[in-house]
Amino acid sequence: MEEQKKDVTPESSPDTGSQPAPEVVELAEELQPQKPPKGFVPYQALEEERRKRKELEEKLATLAPSEEPENNEVFSDEGKILRGDIRSLGDKLRSIEKKESRREVESEFPILKERKEEFDSFLEDEENKRISIRKVAQLFLAQQNLLVQQPKRLGLEKPTGGGQVVPEPKISNEEAEEIRKKDYRKYEQLIRAGKI
Repeated sequence: MEEQKKDVTPESSPDTGSQPAPEVVELAEELQPQKPPKGFVPYQALEEERRKRKELEEKLATLAPSEEPENNEVFSDEGKILRGDIRSLGDKLRSIEKKESRREVESEFPILKERKEEFDSFLEDEENKRISIRKVAQLFLAQQNLLVQQPKRLGLEKPTGGGQVVPEPKISNEEAEEIRKKDYRKYEQLIRAGKI
């Protein structure tokens, strides 16, 4: 009820006949800030989420090798040796696959050989380790403005005239020889016309 009275100005009193001074009307409702659109994430929350994700990934990376069963009692001596061999072979296989994929990418994008140090430092970035080396190379070249796009081909190419057959002469070789010896001008005209 008091809020309603604040909004209403008092009426003039019948005794005095004058109107009282207007009072400042205070708004009962405070301005509420605009609500962000659906799906909006503040930058601070996004940065915090990225930081937490990196920390958890680092923990996972450090815990992953130690989580393997190290029970020496479960495996025999031969089993332990085999397990070590399998690990070493797995490491060799990963390194060979990595080198091969690197070689393929460098053959496709030869400019990477020239900028090897920059590309290596770009590969060491945490975000780029998770992506295939081909996509990282494309991203690197795009960021350096070195990615050259091939022009698009529109339709079929125009024929170059390779399939044409040479017309057969209508005059025999002996007649052409006689015309050449007797009337050279007529011989030249026949050559230009393609009759010889």
